[in-house]
Amino acid sequence: MIRGIEASRSGMAVEQVRTDVLADNIANINTSGFKRSSATSTEFDTMLLYRMGDPADAAPQRVGVLGNGSRVDQVVVDERQGDLRETGRALDLALTGPGYFLALRPDGSLYRTRNGAFLQMADGTITTTEGYRVLVEDDAGNRVPLVVPGAEPEFGADGTVLADGRPVGRLALDGADASTRLHTRYLEASNADLTKEMTDLIVTLRAYQVNQRAMRVQDETLAKAVSEIGKV
Repeated sequence: MIRGIEASRSGMAVEQVRTDVLADNIANINTSGFKRSSATSTEFDTMLLYRMGDPADAAPQRVGVLGNGSRVDQVVVDERQGDLRETGRALDLALTGPGYFLALRPDGSLYRTRNGAFLQMADGTITTTEGYRVLVEDDAGNRVPLVVPGAEPEFGADGTVLADGRPVGRLALDGADASTRLHTRYLEASNADLTKEMTDLIVTLRAYQVNQRAMRVQDETLAKAVSEIGKV
């Protein structure tokens, strides 16, 4: 009985994580370049049960296999390409194919993003919407912040950055290959589909409720076993 309650509890925990992931997908349905995630679950190792000490048969008697509930295996990011939508804005960039834009956080760590809605600060620094400095690779292959004072940068399909017609570097990309292309005046839409996310959320909530009811039934049965059988 206690094992059954634990199995129901672990099932509820899995569905809670899945609900959180789906809620994040829905919250970012309009975030440019967002990649949806999904939580996968797996079963805990099963137990093989034997009946021991049977006076009719001294040999251990195999009863069967007992499940121990489930757990979250991993949260997987869906890397499928999102649709491109034209914006007409010079600093809006979109990637087709694999790869991420790279930016520099204030603590010096790298930030990967598919959201190419960049901004130009007063000093010419190009940043992400979060304020992180966009990186380019110079002729020596070093990654440096992109700064274009007094001019609006232009971008080539291969990521080359031009200022007043002169190349100043190439956008630093992580995970790109020969098929990766840069599109200017476009943004990549989120690849999350609201209909699918809402449908999956309903299924997840129903699964949570089933585990919740199973736990309640087992708890009531255990209470009766303690209070009524103990009187016999």
